Amino acid sequence: MSNEVTKSELEGFNSEKVKSYTNGEITVYWRPEKCIHSANCIVGNPRVFNAQKRPWINISEANSDEVIETVNSCPSRALLYMKKHGTPVPDRVPEIPGSESAKVQILRNGPALISGNFIIRDSNNQQIRIETEIAAICRCGASKKKPFCDGNHTSAGFKD
Repeated sequence: MSNEVTKSELEGFNSEKVKSYTNGEITVYWRPEKCIHSANCIVGNPRVFNAQKRPWINISEANSDEVIETVNSCPSRALLYMKKHGTPVPDRVPEIPGSESAKVQILRNGPALISGNFIIRDSNNQQIRIETEIAAICRCGASKKKPFCDGNHTSAGFKD
């Protein structure tokens, strides 16, 4: 999965709620409201992503490829990146919409991640709009954005 963001996608974000960090080669964007606290970033690259420091993202602590690899591990796409115009983008296989079957991954002490070709419906059988490639579904019951995870499983002490 790639967490590379396009300019048109970036324009659709609420700029007040998006933080950005750059090294001149790439820019990392953090959308705190999307964060489900999987900690993939902190575990994957603690030099760059350190919740104990301010700012908590120090992009200059690793090369751009290492940062991109870590950002791509963010399951909720709370972390995204954009390469500077003119910087080559690594080859990737284009995705064909609707061609991938749904996949569900249960995160330890966290949400269920759904990706691929899926639809989520509410209790009235109305389709719920999903704005990302992956949906993080609350399993703890503490989310204020149900059925989606908002990270409250951490403060609720949810454990599997």
